[in-house]
Amino acid sequence: MIRILLILNILISLVYAQVTKTSDTLYLTLDDALTLALHNNKALKIAQEKIKTKEAEKNLARASFFPQLTLSGAYTRLSKVQGFPLATPIYRKIPFPVYDFTGNLIGFTESIPTIIGASIETLAMGKQNNYLLRANLTQTLFSWGKLLNNYKIAQYSWELERENYRQAENNLKFQVIQAYFQGVLAREGLKLAEKSYNQMQQHLKQVEKLYKNGLASELDLLQAQVALANIKTQVIRAQNSCELAYSLLKNLIGIKEETLIALVEDVEFKPETISLDYAVNIALENRSELKNMRTTIKILERSKAISQTLTLPNLFSNFNYDYKKPYGYTTESWGSDYNITFGAQMALSLGGADYYKMKKSVHDLKQAVLSLAMLEDQIKLEVKNAYWALENELEVLKTQTENTKKAQRALNLAAEKYAHGLITNLEYINTQLQLYQAEFEKLNATINCILAQKKLLNVMGK
Repeated sequence: MIRILLILNILISLVYAQVTKTSDTLYLTLDDALTLALHNNKALKIAQEKIKTKEAEKNLARASFFPQLTLSGAYTRLSKVQGFPLATPIYRKIPFPVYDFTGNLIGFTESIPTIIGASIETLAMGKQNNYLLRANLTQTLFSWGKLLNNYKIAQYSWELERENYRQAENNLKFQVIQAYFQGVLAREGLKLAEKSYNQMQQHLKQVEKLYKNGLASELDLLQAQVALANIKTQVIRAQNSCELAYSLLKNLIGIKEETLIALVEDVEFKPETISLDYAVNIALENRSELKNMRTTIKILERSKAISQTLTLPNLFSNFNYDYKKPYGYTTESWGSDYNITFGAQMALSLGGADYYKMKKSVHDLKQAVLSLAMLEDQIKLEVKNAYWALENELEVLKTQTENTKKAQRALNLAAEKYAHGLITNLEYINTQLQLYQAEFEKLNATINCILAQKKLLNVMGK
């Protein structure tokens, strides 16, 4: 991860270091713009944190497979120690008299130990100061797959979040590509407008010269001046469009508005051979929405399995080890003991909640399966629309390419004929404007083809 961050920082530094001619201008390739957008976009950073959260939840679910150890310590002081009375007999040796059968005393026996009373003592049932150190180890032995299913759900949720990030990343890339080539279109449109303006300026100079020599009418001069003013308006609009497109791109890739940028990509369309069936199959395999829906179905299947085992008992074991003082009632020393418990635990919902949870999970799963089928149909239609949109743009580009060649040829002929007085000034101006329109339409068609192809790749999940 550290290596990746270092490489990314180096790339960002290289992007900002691409300064030529003017120290304040940032020259951007499409890859540079994509790198900046991925690095600066806050939504992607939030998505990255969500992935880390789901990864932590997955590890937390995995930890439930292991025993849980609890360590505790306690000190207890009793205000009064309970006890019970204990009687101890008191003995004394006493000689007993002996009588004959008539009742006359004939003597005494030897001294015999005899109980003459008792002393009462209290036996304490503990000590006033008590210390306890305890280790408790609990382990689930059998849960009917609940632990495994919970772990799988956490794992699928992590995979789903990663796919959400990939989808957000792809969408951001496509937005940057659109904004970048809209900027390229605005830049090239400005160049075409300036080119047409320069050509019209040259024509106006020629008309002015002819007008001074009496070879052109005032109408010709006025028409040329109006045409030049109209093209000047197009130049101003193209400049505004270029500034707006650049501002949108700067906002998207996360650089300051005052930063001067220059887009270095050329308007070059490189067609890729993609069949409709191939595009549909790749989309059904790669689209993040479909992957997420399939992952959601897996999650719901695991949830259903859990709901079906809610009323079944879980088996567990528990081990306690105590080290305490006093160890017994009559000693002040430390001692230890332990106990082991094996048991079963089962929660029963008397209102039938567990049953309805199971029914809900079944219907949720059915809804997800139907939603997957519906989503597949929607994506198929989306791919087909993108595919045919690209085909249409290719036809438009082919038409406009031929049209531009014809318009250029027509302008060359018009310039030659106008120089020999074979056509009017208005006809020449119209031919000039037709070339400008044809060149702009070709440029627009080329950009549309680039974006349509990118759109097709995007809906294919690439």
